[in-house]
Amino acid sequence: MINFIHLSCYYRKIKRKSCDQHKTSKTDKILPPPSFISFEPTNYCNLKCPACPSGTGLLTRAKGFADLELFKKIIKENKNHLINIILHFQGEPLLHEQIGEMISFARTHKIYTEFSTNGHTILNNINMIKRAKPDKIIVSLDGLKQETYNKYRINGDIEKVYKGLEVLSKLNKKERPYIELQFIVFRHNEHEIKQLHKLKSKYKINKISLKTAQIYSKDQIALLPKTYKYSRYIVSGDKFKIKSKLPNSCKRIIFGSVITWDGKLVPCCFDKDANFVMGDVKEKSINNLRNGNNYRNFISKVFSQRNKIEMCNNCTEGIKI
Repeated sequence: MINFIHLSCYYRKIKRKSCDQHKTSKTDKILPPPSFISFEPTNYCNLKCPACPSGTGLLTRAKGFADLELFKKIIKENKNHLINIILHFQGEPLLHEQIGEMISFARTHKIYTEFSTNGHTILNNINMIKRAKPDKIIVSLDGLKQETYNKYRINGDIEKVYKGLEVLSKLNKKERPYIELQFIVFRHNEHEIKQLHKLKSKYKINKISLKTAQIYSKDQIALLPKTYKYSRYIVSGDKFKIKSKLPNSCKRIIFGSVITWDGKLVPCCFDKDANFVMGDVKEKSINNLRNGNNYRNFISKVFSQRNKIEMCNNCTEGIKI
């Protein structure tokens, strides 16, 4: 049986002496409550990105919008230990009409709030952003010109994203959230990486992150960049695999939880289609579900045979790319 307290000590880098105090405790086998939660406002999206299960319509689970009262229930039950609420999973969070109320409610409980957006409706939501004051917004911009941008962000309009960034840049310091620009590196846009620094000063961006593309089939290999360091995979013919050996460990599953729009608890953000439902937070608390047999057995497998869990074989958690 995995000793969850010792895992917590390992990931938090607590001194061994303090960890040893738990050796004979009855709480050794209790998973700690989540420090962060990824909550899905909706799995609807306004774009059709070819490597996204939501955008391509490959998600088999039902689509919908999260209930605000469900969100408040989760916050109330976890407010004493919750540090960060991530308001995205699948779909575009700004499509949810009550996203501002979710942000505001979390912030009243001193919980750090963030969400990731494709940026198309920032302009329409600027008053909400000024009022709710999210701590962080991640804006995905996978191309600097419409020609390159639209090769992946199908149905996307890069000018809408630029206008959104511009209006965010003009907010005063008290209203402006931390802005991270995320650039997924593909073969068709890798030549634009050197130009990203120009956007940082122009739009007062706090951080620019390069993200490796995730693919699901051999038909998508052509999306991968030619530059080796920008790819998470080793490609051989029509086969691909993660570069590094997958370790039998994962800190995110220990300290975080992922909730779908309809209240299903899943182990991590790679379970996009909710194939590993651990329970329903409408019926039980997150911590009860995290300490249930389904969740604990799943963790045991992650820490012993992670490479045998299909979705884990596309994950970069715990490895260097």
